[in-house]
Amino acid sequence: MEPLEDWRSPKFEEELGRLDRGGVSFEFLRRNDDYRAHYKAATDVSSSDAGAVIAAREGLTRRWGIMFPC
Repeated sequence: MEPLEDWRSPKFEEELGRLDRGGVSFEFLRRNDDYRAHYKAATDVSSSDAGAVIAAREGLTRRWGIMFPC
């Protein structure tokens, strides 16, 4: 995830105005501390354990309503 920017800056408002619904949703979701912790835990799963990777992605999908490309 990219570093957080100050949401009060004019630059942020301008960039936010160009986003579609999914983009706006993600911008707010990535600022949620609980989501960030869950995402980090899910991405820290070893890629050598395919079942664990799938379970981690499914957990993010169920909890946060997001989908990841295969």
